[in-house]
Amino acid sequence: MGWTLRCAVVLVLLSFTAASPMRATVCALDERPGATLLLPYFEVDLDHADGRTTLFSVNNASATAILANVVLWTDLGVPSFTFPLYLTGYDVQTFNLRDLFNGAMLKTASAAQDPLDTVSPKGIYSQDVGFNSCAGFLPQPDLTPILRDHLRAAHTGQSSPVWSACGGQSRSDHVARGYVTVDTVSRCAVLTPADAGYFGAGGVATSQNVLWGDFFYVDPAKNYADGDNLIRLKADPAALAGKRTFYGRYVNGSGTDGRQSLPPDWAARFIAAGSFSEGTDLIVWRDSGQVVHPFPCGIKPPWYPLIVTEYVGFDEQEHPFIPPTIPLSDRYPGPKAAPPPPPMDQLPAEANRLQFGTERQPIPYEFGWLYLYFATFKPTPPFAYLPTQAWVGVTMKAGGRFSVGFGGTPLSTGCAPAEQPQFP
Repeated sequence: MGWTLRCAVVLVLLSFTAASPMRATVCALDERPGATLLLPYFEVDLDHADGRTTLFSVNNASATAILANVVLWTDLGVPSFTFPLYLTGYDVQTFNLRDLFNGAMLKTASAAQDPLDTVSPKGIYSQDVGFNSCAGFLPQPDLTPILRDHLRAAHTGQSSPVWSACGGQSRSDHVARGYVTVDTVSRCAVLTPADAGYFGAGGVATSQNVLWGDFFYVDPAKNYADGDNLIRLKADPAALAGKRTFYGRYVNGSGTDGRQSLPPDWAARFIAAGSFSEGTDLIVWRDSGQVVHPFPCGIKPPWYPLIVTEYVGFDEQEHPFIPPTIPLSDRYPGPKAAPPPPPMDQLPAEANRLQFGTERQPIPYEFGWLYLYFATFKPTPPFAYLPTQAWVGVTMKAGGRFSVGFGGTPLSTGCAPAEQPQFP
């Protein structure tokens, strides 16, 4: 029997009420510090110095000095570059990704590489320690020309001189796109979460829930700037052993990474009229569930494109718009003429930005909210749609005058995702 939206929401609320203390602590997606940070999507205009770029900060909530590992991923989920980051107690480091794509690295160093305390000076309340494993890694040197060209190619869907292959979507606009993860680690190493030796016994990753941060999309030429908190993923390896976890695809679903999982179902506001004359963009990170390697240019990974399993738009009088697979009828009232069905690949990558009210994201309303459910089809019996991780945010733009951005609302937890409601 299909569920109504009301039943789905009631069950989601009941799942929170019945949650165990472990789930309430580890599974809830909140703003407390975590052991992993996710920047869900970035973009950098490589042709225009005053074009759009992405800034983010990494902060240490503890007086204890820590080491973190920063990984850049293409929009299709291929790790392209990794580097260590040292933070003294209560430290904050801010990145402009334009600098990185131009080859300039942020300089940090532990006490072992910075005996005069000039690269990463500590405050009076802060600890400064030495990580001997970081000799030769910190301070991080600027990129060589070939590494800079590799990053630019990898994140614009072109052939990388390092891979001799591609790793992202080619959009023909020379804008670098992708996402970033930051993990607490015990030592410097040229590893990513996709590599053996990152998690588990003897692995470099730790479970220090001390990281927090934020991010901004800035477009000086168009007078836009908006942002949100970085997604903070808490770690508890004992509680999450064998459970759904954020890096589950890299640890064979064992939960060894110990990071909380993101939920599959989200609610997000949209505005496509009034002061926000340029409408609303969706910012969506999705888990493909696959370990993605560089691939021959001209083709895509076998899972591409990812589809949106279900979305429903509601206006402010609760009229639903359910994109159908058959011609639309008068059952979808609204102020605009009903648009055609959307394409299946609206949000095809792991990191996405998509404008509302376009051919790729049609909606017949000017104000309202959107329900989104992300899942992948299991092609073997018993056939089913399996919930997958996601994060949803929005940015709203007002004709070169101002913009706002914020995260959507998760409707379940990643540990116990709600089932997909079936709308009639």
